[in-house]
Amino acid sequence: MSAVRRMQILEQQAGKILISLGYEPVIVSNFVRSCRYIAFHLTANKKLDDGTIDSVMVKLKISLHPLESLEEATVFCSDEIASVKKFFERLPPDEKPFRFEVWLSIPLNGFQQFEITREGIREIRSPGDRASFTRGDS
Repeated sequence: MSAVRRMQILEQQAGKILISLGYEPVIVSNFVRSCRYIAFHLTANKKLDDGTIDSVMVKLKISLHPLESLEEATVFCSDEIASVKKFFERLPPDEKPFRFEVWLSIPLNGFQQFEITREGIREIRSPGDRASFTRGDS
């Protein structure tokens, strides 16, 4: 399977997960396929009960194994962290326009998920949660 085809499958799996969580995803990379580096693969919005919109940008990456620590995740996602940090530097400290997440495709069709915040990176879902939450083939 080609790398492009594999990424398309991962984008579809991630989109299904976002839909199951109530989001309306858009695969952004469809619009920028000619670009070698894609900042984010999906964007998704969900209207919350209070009328506000929860927005998330998702970057997909492939890892041969689950990351065992936040230090390892910081190194693995260093480009994304730097990019998001530059974005946050341009905004007022109290403004939070949307969330930035990195979803790592790991063996067995699961995703290990991390959020990049102003403070750094934090794990959202670990590989142990894979069976109940992050499988993309449902």
